Amino acid sequence: MAILKLSSVFSVLLLATSTVMGAGVATHPCSGGRPIPTEVRVEGCTVPPCDLVRGSDAIMDMDFTAPFAASNLRTEVVATALGVTAPFELPADRAAACNWLLNAQCPISANEDITYRLSMPVLLIYPRVSLTVEINLVDDAGQSLACFMLDARVVSGRVA
Repeated sequence: MAILKLSSVFSVLLLATSTVMGAGVATHPCSGGRPIPTEVRVEGCTVPPCDLVRGSDAIMDMDFTAPFAASNLRTEVVATALGVTAPFELPADRAAACNWLLNAQCPISANEDITYRLSMPVLLIYPRVSLTVEINLVDDAGQSLACFMLDARVVSGRVA
């Protein structure tokens, strides 16, 4: 009987732990009533501000339901630091969001559930600073399919 109870407790703890590990990070909605994602996960981060390590790629997964059909998707990134807001130009292959859909492909349909992975380079020349990063997934006409803002900070990598 004690073994049965212990295994039940272990099962509940395992389920609770896996739920917490799979939970997304807290984000902010973008301005203008743009659609928000269902969930955002940032590699190595559970609670913002998320560290963006210089000399590496920041990996973010965004789950969303497409509010409309789209034949093509691209990623727009805007960073705000020290009161200055500026676009962050992703390399062309990374801005082409159709290349980074994990469970779908373009064209996408309205109401389709999609997971998009952003791999954003954090260059060594970036200053160590706290910032807000806006990630906006848009179609060819610039209409937003999903947008979120994330509190982050650029940090130096670990010295081996």
